[in-house]
Amino acid sequence: MLALSILVLFMVCGAMFLLSSLRRRLKQMSLLKVPGPPAKSLFTGNYSQMYHVGAAGFHEHMRQTYGRVIRVSGLLCEPQLLISDPKTCTSILLRDQDIFEETDWFIECNLHAFGPGLLGTLGAHHRKQRKQLNPVFSIKHMRSMVPIFHKITRQQLRDVLHDKAADGPQEVDMLDWFGRLALELIAQGGLGYTFNSLDADAEENEFGKAIKEYIPTISTLQIFRPFFPLISRWPSWLLRFGANFVPLPMVHNIIRVTDIMHRYTKEVFDAKKALLEKGDGLFQQQLGEGKDIISVLMQRNGDASEEDRLPDDEILGQMTTLLFAATDTTSTALSRILHLLAQHPDVQEKLRQELNEAYARSRETELGYDELVELPYLEAVCRETLRVFPPVSYAPRVARADAYVPLSQPIETASGPISSLFVPRGTMVSINIGGTNRDPSIWGPDAAEWKPERWLAPLPSSVTEARIPGVYSNTLTFLGGGRACIGFKFSQLEMKVVVSQLVRAFRFSLPKTEIVWRFGGITTPSVKGSTAVGPQLPMTFERV
Repeated sequence: MLALSILVLFMVCGAMFLLSSLRRRLKQMSLLKVPGPPAKSLFTGNYSQMYHVGAAGFHEHMRQTYGRVIRVSGLLCEPQLLISDPKTCTSILLRDQDIFEETDWFIECNLHAFGPGLLGTLGAHHRKQRKQLNPVFSIKHMRSMVPIFHKITRQQLRDVLHDKAADGPQEVDMLDWFGRLALELIAQGGLGYTFNSLDADAEENEFGKAIKEYIPTISTLQIFRPFFPLISRWPSWLLRFGANFVPLPMVHNIIRVTDIMHRYTKEVFDAKKALLEKGDGLFQQQLGEGKDIISVLMQRNGDASEEDRLPDDEILGQMTTLLFAATDTTSTALSRILHLLAQHPDVQEKLRQELNEAYARSRETELGYDELVELPYLEAVCRETLRVFPPVSYAPRVARADAYVPLSQPIETASGPISSLFVPRGTMVSINIGGTNRDPSIWGPDAAEWKPERWLAPLPSSVTEARIPGVYSNTLTFLGGGRACIGFKFSQLEMKVVVSQLVRAFRFSLPKTEIVWRFGGITTPSVKGSTAVGPQLPMTFERV
């Protein structure tokens, strides 16, 4: 009887939400005059095309056809805006960032999945957390991370692959290895903990499997995520009880995955807190000698004023958030670099030559922070990969108040040209990261081509004059403003260390199968026509 009551309550809330949404969307449709393709029906049309695994071509077609500001139809036929105009993005990400915040469903889903970390907070609460975390991601602290990255990559990945290639060229799933590597890098560099995820003789760690399953599982629930705020404020016990009666396997799977993530991070946090309270230098005797991100944060937090101090549940939330955010995106970026180097053997050879010369000049067995950041071709390969192929293609925002946003160029509408756009409260706005990064009017007619050499000469004036509001290399790959990726320097260092180690040791080439990249929350590789479950990147490699 209780289960039936909960089901009826869900249906009533859903109906109320549907009617309210339609009423609000009809008002928005009368105000938003931006060109865009018409909707086909209430639950299909643009929404299904936008989020399909093969949607990359659709988005490129949209940009070429309709320009930098496009109106599309969402789940309930509501108008949404796709924005790649740098001037408009500056308004959304910087000037009016308090108006254009993360969506309710994004915040609530992350809050329940990862806890009250950076991905699950808004406004002043979010700024308080970043204030405590920013010093931990400083250049000074990143320098101490480089030896940790080298050690893990060399001993736990390069040496393993070296043994595998003892008898000649071999083929392995590099996405799987990069996923394990990225998890171990953030585990040791971020938490001072090891999951032993790169142990060739051990089964894949339970936490690693959970991280890998999260994005594919949550993607299957994409159509339901906008409705989550309706019930997210209910007590946790009631949500979990009701979920037991939902006849959708992915709902039960996402609960299992998040439970695993919370259990592991809670164990690490409790152990660290106990060492910190005991004192006597025990904190510095753990793995990473207390230099990992969370250890430094916990020490800083203990010395902070009562006003700035973060409660335990928020530090725990940062741990889960860091582990998740730094694993999938980094492994995907590394996979893309390796795939591109295999497609362009001349670039791979030129990069190998630069690395060999750098190691020959160095008096150390491994390149330090300053030596890595001063390698121009390695920098060019990383920048160009992240420009053309950002792991995350879109950043959704919602207007929490009526707003006017400027346009770089006037837009022709049915009622005449406009140089600014009125965005009604409640309108979904998606920053088109890839569209801005590959805009031909900014980067030139070859904007969509992968050319590392473009970074070895001064950039065109069109790039600097565009004033793209990103924190990294005139791109939006790591976004900008108060919600920019806080760990982008950490991620860059990881990639440079891993590439420098692997490219010197191995020559990578394409497998016999064709690799395709699937659109989603995070773009992932897979084998064309394969029936295998989950993303994969088979690559052939041999010793140099």
